[in-house]
Amino acid sequence: MKRLKEIFARFSKRLRGFTLLEILLVVTILTIVVAMAIPTLRTTKGSAYEMGAAKALKTLGEAEMAYEAVHGHYTDFEGLRQLNYINRDWRKYNPSGDLSRMAKHYSIDFYVRDTYRHWTFGYLFIAYPDANLPLDVFMMEEDGTVKVFRDGRLQPR
Repeated sequence: MKRLKEIFARFSKRLRGFTLLEILLVVTILTIVVAMAIPTLRTTKGSAYEMGAAKALKTLGEAEMAYEAVHGHYTDFEGLRQLNYINRDWRKYNPSGDLSRMAKHYSIDFYVRDTYRHWTFGYLFIAYPDANLPLDVFMMEEDGTVKVFRDGRLQPR
């Protein structure tokens, strides 16, 4: 019995818990790591939204070029949707939510320019973010290049 008490005493010494200082140190380290990760996460999410907007403009440009190759002129957003050049469920903007927007947190303005009778000779797409988000504005003309406006100025992409 005495031998069993000695074994139990040695075993219980090895199984002591964490001290308050050790726990506070771990919590402090985790807080610092999380504080450093949050701005990076926000930046990454913003970049993903911006890439989605640029991709939506490229998709619209490819659809518009395909339509022009077949019909000899450009059409508006609804013309592309009705003839299935883009997804019929897509909307330029959707104030009630992001489910059917072409790009999350972005609305798209679509302009067909230089109309002469039934023929149109140019287009312009602008993707602008929701009012409360500090994201870039994107623009694409018929040459197919996507231009970025950051803080009201044209930026190289």
